[in-house]
Amino acid sequence: MEYIALILFILLIGSYFFFIWIPYELRPDAKKAGFGHFSFTYRKLKQQKLPIQFLFAQYVKAMEVNLNLEFEDLREYLQTTDEAHTENMVHVLIRAKRASVNVNINDLEKFELSGGNPEKLVAALKVVQNANIDISREILESHSLYGGDIEAFVEIILRAKKASLDLNLQDLVEENLNDEDLKKIVNIMIRVKKAGLFITNEEQKKIKAGESENTNPNADLRISQQSLLEHFRANIDIEKYASAMILAKKAGIEIDRQAMNIHYLTDGDMEKLVNTMIKAERSDLNITQKELVDHNIEGRDIENIIKHIIKAKQAELDLTIDELVDYHRLGIDVEKFVKALINAKKNHLGIGKKELEEHHLAGADVLNYVTARKLIADNPQLNLKKEDIDDHYLKGGNVLKVIYAMQYAIRNNIALPAPMALQFDLIFDLDKLLDWSINPQVMKVEPPITVVGKDGIQLTPKLTVTVRGKLPLYTKGSKDYVLFERINEAVAEEIHRHKTYKDVLGSLDRIAENVRRRLQGNLRVPKVEGVSKYETEDEIALINATEQKLNESSAYEVLDIKVYDLEIGHDTLANFKIHHAEHEKHLAEIHLHQEVAHSKAEEAKAKVRLTEAKAKVEEGIAEGFRNGTMNMTDKLKREILFPKEKEETHGHGSNEHHDEHEHKNH
Repeated sequence: MEYIALILFILLIGSYFFFIWIPYELRPDAKKAGFGHFSFTYRKLKQQKLPIQFLFAQYVKAMEVNLNLEFEDLREYLQTTDEAHTENMVHVLIRAKRASVNVNINDLEKFELSGGNPEKLVAALKVVQNANIDISREILESHSLYGGDIEAFVEIILRAKKASLDLNLQDLVEENLNDEDLKKIVNIMIRVKKAGLFITNEEQKKIKAGESENTNPNADLRISQQSLLEHFRANIDIEKYASAMILAKKAGIEIDRQAMNIHYLTDGDMEKLVNTMIKAERSDLNITQKELVDHNIEGRDIENIIKHIIKAKQAELDLTIDELVDYHRLGIDVEKFVKALINAKKNHLGIGKKELEEHHLAGADVLNYVTARKLIADNPQLNLKKEDIDDHYLKGGNVLKVIYAMQYAIRNNIALPAPMALQFDLIFDLDKLLDWSINPQVMKVEPPITVVGKDGIQLTPKLTVTVRGKLPLYTKGSKDYVLFERINEAVAEEIHRHKTYKDVLGSLDRIAENVRRRLQGNLRVPKVEGVSKYETEDEIALINATEQKLNESSAYEVLDIKVYDLEIGHDTLANFKIHHAEHEKHLAEIHLHQEVAHSKAEEAKAKVRLTEAKAKVEEGIAEGFRNGTMNMTDKLKREILFPKEKEETHGHGSNEHHDEHEHKNH
């Protein structure tokens, strides 16, 4: 029994040291952590394979600042993260403790797991506490969970507090606004607050319920946080909305909220509406805000209408807003219409609104029409009547352009009667037409003519002609190609009056002068000896008369002619002689070939005759043998006297020699 008891005692002591004993190096931290020298905690942490020394050290840091942190909470947090995050969390909790911010590790862990930054949360809570802002940790966490920046949110709230702005922070957070939109809304509310137009949500509810002292809720310009958020959700420009309300308050005018909302929902410009209302009220115009909003909904420019009805009233015109609205509906430019009526009245033209309306419907520019009426009244020398311009407008013409063109023509001594000007305006560009008839223009004579002089040299003169248009003959006068033909004809005649091309080169200026005089019908007989001249004065008189008649039908008045270049071409006479010599040579060669061919033909005939003679001799010999008048002795004697092979050889060689001789001659 004693042995058994001893064994049990030894086992008990061993178990104690095995399960409860803490290593020597961990005992200081374990003691500071309150675990003493021995603890089951060590064995538990060792079994969980946690960094025991790190955990004890972090817990000790927390205990040193009296941080309300349970060891089990710290251990559980370490199990879900790593050492770096755990150490950072302890530091955050320590900073929170020192700043008297009431948070615990469980709260921060939940916030971190939802995507938040515990460090930023604690910093924001510290700022909130120091600034004495009534904002809970739950609101900051909600803003962060919606994707907002806690630091930016706190900064915005601080700005609101400095402006003594009573905000419903929970509503702002639940609106799920980004930081920029939130900042914009709060800044607008601060601006409204400074203008004395901010109202709390509770006060606004009382006004809607009729519990407020304000008896006219439609005239209340104040803006609440709720109304501003409602406008923001409706995609209304809240900056312009606030500016309009502030402007209305400064001007002391009443605003119908229902009409205001309709105006915004129809994409109206509230600032423009309020400005228009102010102008209308100061000008004693009898028009309500609802009427202005209705006009805007129908697409009319209310600001423009009010501006011009005020001008009409200042000019004492008999015009009403309804009439201007009707004009706008008809597509009339209200600004031009009012300005036209003012000008008509100022210049005593006797033009009424009904007449201007008719002219607009006929397609006329009413302001231009009044200006034209004034110009024809001030310039009787134009010989234009009211009926003329009325008819011209109906035809689609530009009366002002016609009048300015006629004035320009008079200043430049150009005949441009009213009927012609009106007719030309419907067909042509009057400005270009007047420029054509007043300002000289230089044209190249195209195409240049090539002339063969008396010495056979080809000459191609290149000329420019300075002309000015004749306005009455613009449509029915002869055009430039006719003028160019006349110039080329005159140049050709002038060149033919010179003996050599050198004379032409030395007389280019004189030639150009004579051509100009000829085309002007003012050609004169040259008096200088040796210079080209015309045969008689009668001939020159006839040429002048012809050219003057041509000028009467030409659309151009010739002012000057210049020869700016002269191209010298081939010597035609020399070329002719060369071609003639080549032709004669060709004829001689043909004649020679004919003679050679004739000789060959005669030779061939002679050979034929010789062959025929030989044949007859052979026939005679044969006949002699038949009738006995010739024997072999006679035949042999003949062959000795006339050897056949020699004749053939001689004849064949002679032929070859003759052919070779003919070939060489050829």
